[in-house]
Amino acid sequence: MSTARVIYHVPYPLQFTNPTGGGVRPVKMLRALQERYDVAVVAGTAAERRVAIGEVMSSIRAGEFFEFCYSESSTMPTALTETHHLPTHPLLDFSFFGQLRSHHVPVGLFYRDIHWRFPMYKEGTSLPKRIGAKAAYHYDLWQYGRCVDHLFLPSVEMAAYVPLPRHVPVSALPPGHEGGELTGQDTSAHPIRLFYVGGTKSNYRLHEFLAAVHATPQVEFVLCTRESEWADARPGYAEWLGDNLTVVHANGPETAPFFETANVAVVATEPQEYWNFAAPLKVYEYLGHGLPMIASEGSLAGRFVAEHGLGWTVPYSRGAFAELLTELDARPELVDQARARVLAVREEHSWAGRVTEVARVLGEVDVRARPRTPQ
Repeated sequence: MSTARVIYHVPYPLQFTNPTGGGVRPVKMLRALQERYDVAVVAGTAAERRVAIGEVMSSIRAGEFFEFCYSESSTMPTALTETHHLPTHPLLDFSFFGQLRSHHVPVGLFYRDIHWRFPMYKEGTSLPKRIGAKAAYHYDLWQYGRCVDHLFLPSVEMAAYVPLPRHVPVSALPPGHEGGELTGQDTSAHPIRLFYVGGTKSNYRLHEFLAAVHATPQVEFVLCTRESEWADARPGYAEWLGDNLTVVHANGPETAPFFETANVAVVATEPQEYWNFAAPLKVYEYLGHGLPMIASEGSLAGRFVAEHGLGWTVPYSRGAFAELLTELDARPELVDQARARVLAVREEHSWAGRVTEVARVLGEVDVRARPRTPQ
């Protein structure tokens, strides 16, 4: 770690113990930043952030230099991240960004997700809450145009789906993985041992792939998902449940044995408009574990796998999947070749690599023309 200092900001408490879902990335990015920098953390409740902001600004006024501020947005609007979800602090975080910029500290923000722009947002959210939340999401975007130097997105394709401030530059900063040595893995390519970890809600449909697995009994498939989600989804998969499918409910470190025994990973979900730009964390988890992937055409994950030669991207149909599985079973050398390509690019996509990209982008921000805040 160098002595250079940076600021890490999130408008919510960090989930350090077994983070899940949207809580994974913020912790991973913080840890990666701390490997390289002395990090001042601004996180927690609004009251906790207010104290941390005061400490950072006091340091700056005392002459402390910060290379940049990197922020990760919430899946909720910034003003609604308190447990009561009331907008009791609409200016706190944006005022902080403005103060930093006036002191020539570049501010970059990762804009997490735009699920609120799609029909899936209606699931479990009442109309009055949706109206209020969408207004708050638009307020966030307006504020970003005033006090953020650079917006990072899961993919550049996402920019077409949300009214981002046009004068703020954007670039892709997809998820990463832990990196490090791979130990304890069974690297044999036969039989084909498939592994999927993730959701089974309506936006994670795997029906055609499970139908193909059922028709290809010589392969093995472990599907890891939340127990509650599987309880809802299971009836829709009932006709394809067989001896070569194992459903497990593991999380965090509990998934390690399944990664170690698999030799091919699965991101073969049904293409939907949302998956045209969304960058699933699981893709990079698979990459980190050295696993080639089977992906669906018509998705960002599918394009990523195809462009980098990290596995196989095929149409979302049971016929195409079954044909591929049969070929991989007959020619295990194809799995070995794909794994070699995964290992060749693996380190480029680590969380440490994402921090390097943040530092590069924010290091190029021209802060000289900004007026300095009166002392």
